[in-house]
Amino acid sequence: MTGSAGAPVSFPAVADEIIRLARVEATRIGVTQTPAFLGTVQGGLAFPALVRGANYAAAFPAVPVHRITGSFAELAGAGLPQEIVDQWTATFPAGLNALQIKAVNEFGVLDGKSLLVVAPTSSGKTLVGELAAIRAVAGGKKAVFLLPYRALVNEKFEDFSARFAPAGLRVVRCSGDASDGVAPVLSGRYDLGFFTYEMFLNLALSSPRLLNQLGLVVLDEGQFITDPTRGITVELIFALLLRARQRGVDPQLVVLSAVIGNLNSFDRWLDLPLLTSRNRPVPLIEGVLDRRGTFQFVDVDGTTKTETLIPPGHIVQRRDKPSSQDVIVPLAKQLVAKGEKIIVFRNTRGPAQGCARYLSKELGLRPATDVLSALPTQDLTAASQDLRNCLAGGTAFHNTNLLRAEREAVERGYRALNGQIHVLAATTTLAAGINSPASTVILAENEFVGEDGRPFTIAEYKNMAGRAGRLGYNEIGKAIILADTPVERAQLFQKYVLGRPEDVTSSFQQRDLPTWILRLLSQVRGVRAEEIPGLLTNTFGGYSASLANPHWIRQVESDVASLVDRLLQAGLAERDGDLIRLTLLGRACGSSSLAFESSLRLIELMRQLDIARTDPVRVLGIVQVLAEMDAIYTPVMKRGRAEGIRASQVGQRFGADMAHFLQRYCDGEFEFLARCKRAVILYDWIEGVPVDEIERRYTTTPFQGAVSYGDIARITDGARFHLRSAHQILSALFPSHPDFLLALDGLLRRLEFGLPTDALGLMRLPVALSRGQYLALAATGARSVDAVLSLGAETLIRCVGDAAAEAIGVIEKDGASA
Repeated sequence: MTGSAGAPVSFPAVADEIIRLARVEATRIGVTQTPAFLGTVQGGLAFPALVRGANYAAAFPAVPVHRITGSFAELAGAGLPQEIVDQWTATFPAGLNALQIKAVNEFGVLDGKSLLVVAPTSSGKTLVGELAAIRAVAGGKKAVFLLPYRALVNEKFEDFSARFAPAGLRVVRCSGDASDGVAPVLSGRYDLGFFTYEMFLNLALSSPRLLNQLGLVVLDEGQFITDPTRGITVELIFALLLRARQRGVDPQLVVLSAVIGNLNSFDRWLDLPLLTSRNRPVPLIEGVLDRRGTFQFVDVDGTTKTETLIPPGHIVQRRDKPSSQDVIVPLAKQLVAKGEKIIVFRNTRGPAQGCARYLSKELGLRPATDVLSALPTQDLTAASQDLRNCLAGGTAFHNTNLLRAEREAVERGYRALNGQIHVLAATTTLAAGINSPASTVILAENEFVGEDGRPFTIAEYKNMAGRAGRLGYNEIGKAIILADTPVERAQLFQKYVLGRPEDVTSSFQQRDLPTWILRLLSQVRGVRAEEIPGLLTNTFGGYSASLANPHWIRQVESDVASLVDRLLQAGLAERDGDLIRLTLLGRACGSSSLAFESSLRLIELMRQLDIARTDPVRVLGIVQVLAEMDAIYTPVMKRGRAEGIRASQVGQRFGADMAHFLQRYCDGEFEFLARCKRAVILYDWIEGVPVDEIERRYTTTPFQGAVSYGDIARITDGARFHLRSAHQILSALFPSHPDFLLALDGLLRRLEFGLPTDALGLMRLPVALSRGQYLALAATGARSVDAVLSLGAETLIRCVGDAAAEAIGVIEKDGASA
């Protein structure tokens, strides 16, 4: 090693760091080390900073890596299929950018080297994962992408299938839907897989050989480790991979993250080299616009500037009091006139729809006919007609009030280079990675309060701003926050535009210790009781706490001992000599999505039922008692007694005793009524009641207690997700009742598609249909494939449309009966 001109290194500081790391790493492998620095240093002792020199290189020669200059054509020489290289060349004519070249040349991502990439939205980091994946598959290995949302899984699956399936790659997805490729994944009959975080963790725990098959894991949106609700899953995935390394299972790991603050040893915990960049291929202007039309912004050269963006007099009050509409309308007119495509982010669904609606009327754009023709026509919601009205004026909105087919049609229409949607008003979920290129992004609210009731973080703002200016679409992107006054403009500019994203922290909280321990125990076959606290250091939260406080593990030992006693008493764990092992029931709870206390609630309530005589639909009611379901927003009118009818509706649908179950573990009357309301909505959904009828039936007033499709979708998706966990637990609790468990499988399918039991046979049709199309077929009396095939062509077309009728095989392309 040779000295450098860098700052000198303090010897005591180095010794302290060595001692801290030794303690933590020893705890991770289940032993106790208590190193101490003995002696004193007078006057200080410092070493020059060191760099690798010739002697080091001779002793530890670097492993050669594939090197490229930036042309995709060079990748064929690295073993990547020529057909795929040609696709990249056509898609990215400029070649690889600096970030991607660095990942290949300096970090060896094409040679199986693991890597943490921290870079802005639109920086090209996704392609780093894609390069590694194709290289792994070309080498005969399997690669998986882990993503936060089902919509992202579906988008990536469709994109990769279209691009790479013709080259012979087998692409699967697992997001919790009936179309999942779980069987191919478990049998190893795939090359590329796309998973939600939760599905991957569940499958990896239930089938350990999944990890043994993998050559590469790409975890996208790695900053989700800090998320209050999803962070535990991301952290447990990492912990699982770290433990797998200890037994020699070490797939390449590529973690992709948006820009974050201080890493707080996140990269050290993962033992990953760090590639970080603040550069974007498409420059971004960020600023704040006040009601006077003054725009304060950071230009592409990094300087702060102020200019009049909207001419004086163009901002006028349009309603009974000032609102963001007064600024959005003239701003949108000005931008659209220049040929720009805009996204306006609103905090909640209602303002997003309203924004698209008034811009449709104000801008005078041509209708988005291509999108209109692609929209579904059955089982529509109250928002469906609203969307059509907006599209008639060249705008659209994107939120959970839209049917999935409607959202996908809007995404495709907005994404198209010559698409007819010029302005898209969206809630913030659109910012989470869905490909939606815009010229300018407008953040309309002064106070960034999302639908989950917490202020937006700076990182979330940066992610939304990053939607502006996409490579291949725009030369420069622009992000504009709206403010009322010059003072507020300066405040928002300082906080968000100049603000630094939050530091990486674990979502671990001391109150969640039982859940974390149960989940960690599900990752091991057995462990001595005194070693259980050490499992926590395999999590980022435990690792960070141990670094900060060497006595932290000892401080949680008493809590862990009490938890072990509870596990043993509840039948979730058992003693095997000096080892503690989870029982089958405990393992089902530990690999589920449910918190420890929720698992105990479910077990206690289900044990009170006579399973042999229980209708599985009743489980839908019982799961409303889980804390996870209570956390789902449910519109309940809190004035008057109008919602009191929900208790009697529960009795009519689930039986008179269900209200008693829903009162258990209840925190007040309104929580009880919310449980009842969710239960009856779910019952009507699986019975095939049309969406617009459910909306009307459970809306108390348009202003309080109003139920929209977004609420229905949130409740049904949440119930399906947590019922899947309940299914695992009930399978361990009632193994001698296979008929009941089989009926729960059917209930999960009914929840996904919103169909009555006798219509599930329609799922065997050769083409996937929408809920409205299935219900239309069922309404004709056709409840099976044979019954559908016997329908006349005219009836079938009326139920499912020309394209689906042709796919079913009843009519030919020219419209004649087959």
